[in-house]
Amino acid sequence: MIRQGLPCRTFILHGEEEYVKLQAVNSVENCVPSDFRPFNLSVLNKPTPQQLYEACETLPFMADKRYVICNELAEGVEAARYAECLDKRSEETVLLMVFRGKLAGNLYMAKYAAKHEAEVLFDPLTPGEKAGWVIKHAAEAGVAVDPSTAQLAVRVIGGDMAQLVGETDKLIDYVGRGGAVTPQAVSACVRPSLDVRIFDMLDMFTYGKPADGIKALHALIDEGNEPMSIASFLCGRFKLMLEARRGIDAGKSKREVAAAMEGNRYANEKAYDAARRFTSDELLKLIAKLSDTSYLKITGAVKDDKYLEMVLLEHDWKQQPVR
Repeated sequence: MIRQGLPCRTFILHGEEEYVKLQAVNSVENCVPSDFRPFNLSVLNKPTPQQLYEACETLPFMADKRYVICNELAEGVEAARYAECLDKRSEETVLLMVFRGKLAGNLYMAKYAAKHEAEVLFDPLTPGEKAGWVIKHAAEAGVAVDPSTAQLAVRVIGGDMAQLVGETDKLIDYVGRGGAVTPQAVSACVRPSLDVRIFDMLDMFTYGKPADGIKALHALIDEGNEPMSIASFLCGRFKLMLEARRGIDAGKSKREVAAAMEGNRYANEKAYDAARRFTSDELLKLIAKLSDTSYLKITGAVKDDKYLEMVLLEHDWKQQPVR
């Protein structure tokens, strides 16, 4: 749509995929020749209704369109006060209302977007879509990546799209134009994301190697990662595993359980495999103890890094049979 030329109307951009959203906004900005941007492009950050109205009423200079990009609304101002800007802008104005995150359905801007078919939603890309992006991006630089290697890169790098872009560019530079990215190149060049490393640490505990798990925990803390953040992530993983465990207890298949859970399918399937080695009661106990980390840190009852280690070591991590 951007390449074909946006119609003169209002668009509401929101959603959790921030990187792709930013790229879309940048593409719109690039529609305006650099020499004419001072006249035909306004980028406003949290403007008042009056500031936005004035920008939308300004006519283009030696062009048929003028672009206005509004990043968020002014703090403390009701969204309904911007209605005149949305509905009565100049006929030559393309207005982009850009919001961080996903708008709740009951908010004024979300309702406006639905009513006027103005919504441009940026949902998180699926692992398959990200793997496809890796293949396409590398091909544009003259580098080959097969689907299985692209999927491996996505799993290792993690869910953040901006990080995926940076690490993919590193892989491209590593193999060079005309080369091919291999699993060995991914292993040598890509640093796993924090989420992936915590996942790997949890696997060490889950599959009966607590000593290795503690070493991995110490390495994460020594690198400056906050123990409370690690505890919060682990708590989230155990909650995911509890959801999977309940699906298992209900007699559902791995595919059914993973499909019913929110988020990354790869993470859901890992949670399913790990959950088969726990009972619901065991998972509830771990969740409760990890949830106490913030409270105990704030009250000074215990150092959070020591408490986190204590919680992990208290559990019996002997290799449990699949249940």
